[in-house]
Amino acid sequence: MLRPITRTRGVLFALALTATATTAWPAASSAAERSAQVGAPCTRQQLAVPAGTYRAGVFDADPTGRFQVGYMMDTAYVHHLIRWTDGVPEDLGTTRTGAKGINAHGDIVGSEFDNETYRSAGWLYRNGEFSALPGIEPGFDTTPESINADGTVSGASGAPGQRPVPVLWTSAGDVRPLDLPPGDAGGRGTDIDDDGTIVGWTDAGADTSTHAARWSPDGTPERLPEHLPGPETGSRAEAVAGDTALGYEVHATGPTSILLWRNEAAGGPEILGEGEPQAVNGHGSVVVLTTPDAKLWLIQNGVTRSLPSDTTPFATAEVTALTDHDIAYGRWNSTPVRWDCRLP
Repeated sequence: MLRPITRTRGVLFALALTATATTAWPAASSAAERSAQVGAPCTRQQLAVPAGTYRAGVFDADPTGRFQVGYMMDTAYVHHLIRWTDGVPEDLGTTRTGAKGINAHGDIVGSEFDNETYRSAGWLYRNGEFSALPGIEPGFDTTPESINADGTVSGASGAPGQRPVPVLWTSAGDVRPLDLPPGDAGGRGTDIDDDGTIVGWTDAGADTSTHAARWSPDGTPERLPEHLPGPETGSRAEAVAGDTALGYEVHATGPTSILLWRNEAAGGPEILGEGEPQAVNGHGSVVVLTTPDAKLWLIQNGVTRSLPSDTTPFATAEVTALTDHDIAYGRWNSTPVRWDCRLP
């Protein structure tokens, strides 16, 4: 599960103004150029939506592909939380619509901003009921990001308006701060795998860059290697599945580079070109949105395949999840869709 990265680029690094125009940046090829073979395009299919839907989209899908979670806006412009089960949409109401993740049991996590308390309040939907996720201190923000098959949730918690710290919520609902790499002061767990591996980012405090991080199932933290490490570089890991983590790196004077980390790979990350990471699955398939062509690509067993969208200078689609069967979910314009990329 991933978020649009354009919202966070400005906070990735605080020292961008110190960079010089002569900073070297190696050329990054597109996903199609880097692949040894280009395969047939994936097939786009629209998801069913409840009656009265004006627009809709998918926030996440579980690795099996049975469940998806998203939203619909009705003709009165009211948002509803939607869960699809085996392709059938279910309206879960209008009180909780800020979903972030869903697991193979259909459990959902998300958060809402409370205008009265001015804080983000995280929640869990399970067995037909919503429950609150506690902060590390009473009154702290809680922002869950992802939930795995056993019900463990990754995210962040912290005082409103202050730097968050990465946390996990156990399947019983208890909150535990995650350890930080030496010298770091905050961060966020953005995704959790079914084995308990968490990825996200950490930072060393005010006026510093964020750095991609990973926590092993036993909670041991590590910063992930960067392509161009240094004070002018910021990075984040956004998704994890199996032995693969996906994220991005921003340099003060360069483009946004898509990074891929594999557990067994020595040295730095693999560079997948310029653009935005979208999703990864347990078999190592990856979806990316390349720039400046604004196209979606699946990299699958050394073959690159396109995910059809509109031909415009701007992205008209996004992928928010990729199942272990190579079916991608997301939105195309204002429509919830899936791209079937299964091999024959």
